Amino acid sequence: MPEPLWIYLMALLYFTNLTSCSAIADAFDSVSHDRLTRMLQGPWSGHTLLDLALRLLFTVAGGYLIVDDTVIAKPYARLLGEAAWVWSNKDRKVLFGVSVVLLVWTDGQMRIHLAFRVWRKGGASKYDLALELLSYARNRLRCKPAFVLFDSWYPSKQLLKRIRDYGWYFVCQLKKTRIFDGRALRRYKQQPYWHSVGSLRGWLKVFVVR
Repeated sequence: MPEPLWIYLMALLYFTNLTSCSAIADAFDSVSHDRLTRMLQGPWSGHTLLDLALRLLFTVAGGYLIVDDTVIAKPYARLLGEAAWVWSNKDRKVLFGVSVVLLVWTDGQMRIHLAFRVWRKGGASKYDLALELLSYARNRLRCKPAFVLFDSWYPSKQLLKRIRDYGWYFVCQLKKTRIFDGRALRRYKQQPYWHSVGSLRGWLKVFVVR
């Protein structure tokens, strides 16, 4: 593997504070800013670099996979094809930007962005993009996470079944309207705090904690 590529991969994986070619060149005496820039402008794509790094340097075993989405604001990029007016949960308003579904691995201390998919209006849903990312994690990266984590937007029946078919476990939020043992969660018990084992619409056994 060419030395600039190897150094760049090491910096991506192990030095999260190195976010530019200049910073990487300052940290590693054996490579210059110009060499790194020429390498990145070559035939390698960013995703190819990350995929190669994960397969060569990192065994994605244990830890946690996180599925989430975010909006990258692009208020002045009117000609950017992926940008549109989309709702940002973080900002609690509509922004002009790019909506991205992310797959992240963490061990509780270090976080590595494994892959992402751009959501487009009229295209695949965020559920489908999440399924695609989980498939990539299992079949391409051979991930064996302790748990998959996501918020209440993602636990559709199809996604939960896919995770269990992979032999993985999940921890997530559930909306109050989800049916648990034949009743909506908001009406399951009257007390404010409880936990119970039951099934979501009679097909998937889960442990619910309020």
